[in-house]
Amino acid sequence: MNYHQQEEVLFDRWAARARQLHDSEDITRDGLLYRGELWFDGYCQVHRPGDEEKHWNSAPLRLLVVTKELYDEDGWDLRGESGRVPSPHLDNSKTAYRFFPNMELWAYGLLNTPGRKAIPFDKANRQPTLQKHYETAPIARINCKKQPEAHAISNNVLSRYLRDYADLLREQVLLYGANIILCLGGQGLLVKFLKEHCYADLQQVNDHCYYASQAGVAVVKQYHPCYNVYSQKEMYTRMMKDYQQLLTRVPQFGIG
Repeated sequence: MNYHQQEEVLFDRWAARARQLHDSEDITRDGLLYRGELWFDGYCQVHRPGDEEKHWNSAPLRLLVVTKELYDEDGWDLRGESGRVPSPHLDNSKTAYRFFPNMELWAYGLLNTPGRKAIPFDKANRQPTLQKHYETAPIARINCKKQPEAHAISNNVLSRYLRDYADLLREQVLLYGANIILCLGGQGLLVKFLKEHCYADLQQVNDHCYYASQAGVAVVKQYHPCYNVYSQKEMYTRMMKDYQQLLTRVPQFGIG
């Protein structure tokens, strides 16, 4: 399956829908993250397309991250993101601001559970292990609102985009056949969308985790990565405690 070709078809349809609705046609590219060589595009250190489709198809666990919108004035291709501090020096491996340290940590925790046990925060939160994992692991990332925004959108605005583009978003979510879907922000609206449009049998397991038995998909609800009311350790530990509980209650998850 050629995921990137199907993504481009979806983006064209998204732009056509935007024209009909008199929304901006500036559609942010997103989806299966590139795993090719790292280069400096004049603004950021980004990856070129590589063997991500082959790697995705062969991976036992595949993570789809769902966020609300691209918090930026201009759209860019999220598939190339590295999470590194913008610099023309490719040997600069420092991870960018609060968003990506949490993204790297959460992705690492969810995709690595030796013996189906959560890795404790103090053992998981180690650079450059987290950065290398985020840039090589089977991860896709999509925004519900494809048009970039210079400020965070309200949940009312998010609800409108979830309604008006529901069929396209559903198609993109299901395209990847992910095992784990990490929903970030939106106060439950993203999980509600998945329940109503993608996985009718999605059932809540605990505060963070849900499970759709027919598709074998675990859905994990978490704060936005920039949320700063709780510490990084507290957000990770709470999420992983609930995720480990899901692994215990659903022994068939991630097998076969």
